[in-house]
Amino acid sequence: MALPKRVSLLFFIGFFIAGSTALGYYYYFVYEPPLKAAEQFMKDMEAQDAEGIRRDVVLSMGIDGAGLREPEDHDVQELLSEHFVRGRILDQRTREGRSRDYYYLVYREPDGRVYALVVTLYEGRYRVVIPESQMRSKRHRYLWDYTWTN
Repeated sequence: MALPKRVSLLFFIGFFIAGSTALGYYYYFVYEPPLKAAEQFMKDMEAQDAEGIRRDVVLSMGIDGAGLREPEDHDVQELLSEHFVRGRILDQRTREGRSRDYYYLVYREPDGRVYALVVTLYEGRYRVVIPESQMRSKRHRYLWDYTWTN
């Protein structure tokens, strides 16, 4: 009778080890890259690093279209002219667009307002998507208006 208990105990231990490994790979390869891109963007904004921002952002001509472009000098200067206070990322949601996936990072500012910081894969790198003027929040150029229901 002792053998079946050992086998079932070993089975459950193996099952939990395999599950933990799978979740670790999922986090490292799927969930973390957009978070890293957002973290790097926030560091660049705090440091007022124009070249870092140029590398870390892409401008959107419409969230569902393929209309993404590299930022120009005046776009970077407009971002740097805003007062930046680091917020907190609360959640990550994925949305499939026509041509690419978008990662909505639910972003809470220190005053409690909730927005989305959007990240997508562009030319082999994850970058923060800066919306065109009519789609951005009225508060900051780099944030998207977002209604968060949890």
